[in-house]
Amino acid sequence: MDRRTFLITSAALAAPDAGQVMTVRGPVAPSALGVMLAHEHLFSNFGEEPEEPGRYDERALLAAVVPYAKSVRELGCSTIVDGTAAWFGRNPRLLRTISEQTGLNILTNAGYYGAAEDRYVPRHAREETADQLAARWVKEWREGIGGTGIRPGFLKIGVDGGALSEIDRKLVTAAARTHRQSGLAIAAHTGENEAAALAQLAILKAEGVRGEAWIWIHANKARDLEALNEAAERGAWISLDGLDAETLGRHLELARRMKAWGRLKQVLLSHDGNSFRAGGKRPMRGYTALFTDFLPLLRQGGFTQEEVRWMTVENPARAYAVGGRPG
Repeated sequence: MDRRTFLITSAALAAPDAGQVMTVRGPVAPSALGVMLAHEHLFSNFGEEPEEPGRYDERALLAAVVPYAKSVRELGCSTIVDGTAAWFGRNPRLLRTISEQTGLNILTNAGYYGAAEDRYVPRHAREETADQLAARWVKEWREGIGGTGIRPGFLKIGVDGGALSEIDRKLVTAAARTHRQSGLAIAAHTGENEAAALAQLAILKAEGVRGEAWIWIHANKARDLEALNEAAERGAWISLDGLDAETLGRHLELARRMKAWGRLKQVLLSHDGNSFRAGGKRPMRGYTALFTDFLPLLRQGGFTQEEVRWMTVENPARAYAVGGRPG
């Protein structure tokens, strides 16, 4: 590690927020987060035209989202990681309002979503270098997003299918460099693209960042399960975040496989739900199945209370805690 990298990493680790989780209402100790849903969308404009920040009928949005989010809290959820990225509906101010009205801890993000054939990658990201993009995201971390003073709690990126494209590589590199200066975890929409998952981990290693900084979003879609084990061996977090009534068996199988590999302390659980889809134009996708269906299924399947706690409380708190993971 060169002197510049050492100084940057040391500064991130020594920052007042190091070891805490950054929510839309400020830093929270990991021990106070309770049960976390590691990847949801309280709202988004995904499928609509890109815009930043996301604009909504706020009265309709709050009328739909707040009661539902309260019902999720009543089921036992304390913290929601909101994966709605810049340019497809991110609105930190509205997230803070929802947090205040429900009592939920909510995390928002910096970064750009490179999946969906780059539809939500802004023009400047195609022209700027990885260092210039990292400077934008670090500024949001230090000063807040769009003049709101609300700081991101993680980095959200995404990659398309197939080999990593030039813009995908740039986004991953920029995220790695942002992590070195901020300590923010990198949540990467990757899905069934196993080769891209391992390629991203290789980029992080080359940038001096350990695999523990990286979360494989939608890892439940992987077809080659050995790739999950290999990514976990490199330190990655494995996010099984597609829970719904039709996928309970698949998620149980994956949890059992991770347990057999001794990787259960790297598993995150969630739904990829959305309580105000496409600005309210599409039906919501719920995010309660973990509580109503999957937790009972885990217990019936032989998982101990301690193992359930790892996946729902301890693992996500560690995954999203601010702190450098230098290589």
